[in-house]
Amino acid sequence: MWKKGSALLLALMLLLTGCAGEASLVRDAMVASLEKQNYDFEGTFKLTGDIDKLPDALGKQPDKESAAILAAVKAGVTVKGTVLDTKNMKFNVEVNDDKLLREKQFWTGDKKASLELVINDGKLFAKTPLDQKYLLFDTNVANAAALGENVKVDAAKIKEYQDKMNRLAIDFMKKYFATYGYKLSNAKNLGTETVQLPNGEKVKATHVAVKLDAKELINMFFYTANDAVTNQEVKKFAIDMMVLSNSLNEELLNPEKKTSEAEKRAIAEAMVTAGLAKAKQWLDTEGKKQTPEQLLEKAKQNGFHGVTLNMDFYITEEKLPVRQKSTLSVTFQAPKMKQPLTIGLESDQYSYNFSKATKYDVPSKDAAVTLDQLKQDKKAFDAFNEKGFLRMFAEKALEEHQSLEQFKAIEQETKK
Repeated sequence: MWKKGSALLLALMLLLTGCAGEASLVRDAMVASLEKQNYDFEGTFKLTGDIDKLPDALGKQPDKESAAILAAVKAGVTVKGTVLDTKNMKFNVEVNDDKLLREKQFWTGDKKASLELVINDGKLFAKTPLDQKYLLFDTNVANAAALGENVKVDAAKIKEYQDKMNRLAIDFMKKYFATYGYKLSNAKNLGTETVQLPNGEKVKATHVAVKLDAKELINMFFYTANDAVTNQEVKKFAIDMMVLSNSLNEELLNPEKKTSEAEKRAIAEAMVTAGLAKAKQWLDTEGKKQTPEQLLEKAKQNGFHGVTLNMDFYITEEKLPVRQKSTLSVTFQAPKMKQPLTIGLESDQYSYNFSKATKYDVPSKDAAVTLDQLKQDKKAFDAFNEKGFLRMFAEKALEEHQSLEQFKAIEQETKK
């Protein structure tokens, strides 16, 4: 979830990993980190830019509550945690400015508002320092409920397929990253610097700075799309993933049907081939009708004036990314806005203790409360402080849960 940076930064890794020249260090670091999935991390995330001017630009009078919300998003959050693997992690999110939560009676006490989250193989535990117990969401149970009462769910079988899919995705990324050949126009090696990690350790790291604008992002998109429709590794990955997905669906939803592996692969290959052919046709026709400059001009006419993404990577001799900074700025002008505004997202994250992440305890069953328990016994809400935002969240979540159950009951009656 917090894999080596913000979600935005992670999404862009696919585009950057194969960059030639100085940025090839970024590719190598991402490949190395895939083999060292457990680590500790600490980072800050916040919105930047003309946030204070947003109400006025939209023709609205700023009020006290709006000002408090803007102050909170500008202050951002601090996140600290441990990742053991893709399905097991623990992290703490602290709100840097919790004034609004306190004014709304959703937080109290001397410490800043914060939330502890533990993800354990399909189960999500959430708790604040004000609460006695964790609120537990079990996605395994939720998935079983979504499949319906008549579907027999083998949790071990689902886990087996999820593990296979996860391994397949990681192996594909490693192969694809190593050969991806887009060359960035603005990537610089700024030399070796000393990075002090949150655990007190100091490490030498190469500082690589990357700058992207809207034109570069468009060029990268078309390069990646054109590469994907002809790259045999991409095709093979898509087919293998579809075979696994179809096999799992068959075992869960139609176990009596026994489609052979050869048949499943033939079906998947036909679908993937057709999809890639359709994508290639679009790229060869519609995709070539306009240049990046023309696309940008059209975007500007629709209110989008530009985007800038600056990223700084600090990579050790072992090719591990120990620090990543990113600043995204988007300039736009909505129809109701008097003038263009620039809004940004800034993150600064450290990753450390690779392959020796801090161990932690997973909450026991008795230390948590589920939505079903809240539904059956209203006293179970006493585990959550009335002046804590998790209590409000639990109440809203239960309402949604009950509404969904009522909808399903009506749907079943209608079918009868």
